[in-house]
Amino acid sequence: MGGPIKITFKTLTPLWTGGVDQMCDRLHETGLIGSLRWWYEALVRGLDGYACDPTSEDPKARCEFDTKAYEQAKRDGKSETEAVNAGLHNVCPVCYLFGTTGWARLFQLRAVEVPMTPLHFRTTLSMNGGWLKRVFGDENQNIESLQAPYGDLRFKFIPRRYDAEYARSQFALILRITAEYGGIGARLQHGFGQFVFPTQLNNMSLSQGLHDLQAKIQMGVLRLNGPAVGTSFDLHNFVSLIFKVERSQLRDFTAEKAHIGNANKKGEECYIPCVFDLRYKGRGTWGMRQWLKDQGWKETTAPKKLEELDVLLGPRSQWGRGNRQRQIDDEFRTASRVFFGAPYQKEGSKDTYILHTWAFWTPELQPRLPDVQALKALLEEYVQYAFDGKAKKVSEALGKDILAQAAGGEK
Repeated sequence: MGGPIKITFKTLTPLWTGGVDQMCDRLHETGLIGSLRWWYEALVRGLDGYACDPTSEDPKARCEFDTKAYEQAKRDGKSETEAVNAGLHNVCPVCYLFGTTGWARLFQLRAVEVPMTPLHFRTTLSMNGGWLKRVFGDENQNIESLQAPYGDLRFKFIPRRYDAEYARSQFALILRITAEYGGIGARLQHGFGQFVFPTQLNNMSLSQGLHDLQAKIQMGVLRLNGPAVGTSFDLHNFVSLIFKVERSQLRDFTAEKAHIGNANKKGEECYIPCVFDLRYKGRGTWGMRQWLKDQGWKETTAPKKLEELDVLLGPRSQWGRGNRQRQIDDEFRTASRVFFGAPYQKEGSKDTYILHTWAFWTPELQPRLPDVQALKALLEEYVQYAFDGKAKKVSEALGKDILAQAAGGEK
């Protein structure tokens, strides 16, 4: 049960992993692992566990296996399990699974077969096309030659011998959460990373995985606390919505003139990479940021300040022209709390698409949005506005309800 598993990720939209230079020329396993860790941190926080900040300059905020405690326990005649537990007191539940100084990750994920597809986008505004080329292209703003993983991606999951079943349970848990409610990889805000949960893990239920994680947190062996980590990515504050939209409602994007990138993808209709217009600004009713601005939401005009719109959707990198051009300070850059998946064809239908959106509420939004329910209502209102009231909601899920399934695992 705890040995290697061959698994297949059936992607619904291309996957972005990116290397050191952020170019997605191939699948980078480290980028994929980083995304899985990010989701797992949100899960652990949602179950009231401690998730450290491995990038913090404060050593107290980072985890490290206590080798001295482990060796002392061995000298005292303790068993291997007791000695390992002694060393784990400064390892949080996230680092227990994903590794930290002195403690190896509980699993390896090796790419076996990764088909690629040319990169392309669809937008209703030429200025958006220029921005996408600058962000995704090289110094010549060329995206025509870029590719991203897409199709049936085959991997081998290899657990460590130590706690192998737990590693398998938690890997399946993260994939279940991301497949059903979010996405994997980087740049999720641009619609990448939608996929189907691997059938090879169907025997691992969401409730069992949550129960296993909660039990591990409550055992008292792993790190229980530490310096506060400034993040709102906590599954308590999460909402996920899925809509059906008809192909005719996407005609602004299926037009040939809307296409940018590799010409071979002009006929691609399995997915429509139009998320920049959905999230930011497009022609007509497209663009959540523009819609909110029209409703009076403020965005920053100062390099060292965030307004409510910047907190929700992330700040602009720069604004203004000539001598008046300004850019946000690096320390004030923050990720969007709202994500859209690229619309993809519903299985068995060429005329119906699935649109997935999800978001994390943060207390900073309280003056505008008192709670996650208000955020859910805002997302629904925008989607109906953008699609002229014709989007049909398929499902909704709040993080607190997902987490409540932890009580459903086997005791």
